[in-house]
Amino acid sequence: MLPVAAQDLADFVEYLAQFYESTALRQYDRIVEKIKELPRFPEKYEAYSAGQYRLAYRRMPVASYLVFYVVLEDTIEIHRVLHGSRDIKRHLDTGI
Repeated sequence: MLPVAAQDLADFVEYLAQFYESTALRQYDRIVEKIKELPRFPEKYEAYSAGQYRLAYRRMPVASYLVFYVVLEDTIEIHRVLHGSRDIKRHLDTGI
């Protein structure tokens, strides 16, 4: 998991925990469990607009969140974990 993706997870847990601590932790666990399943079927999820970005992202939905990752030979890199309502293209392009 790239540092920016780890920060995405930390940020959403911190934000949700202000209002619903147990929900924040459940959502975090749900996302982490889905990420752990990726090595079994790394190309299971749809490709995401590969032509617009340097890398061929795949997009894995987990509830209201989207996990963007790249399959590189024998490695899966998690690049971003974003809420579906965010400006996805801006965040993928800039890493913010």
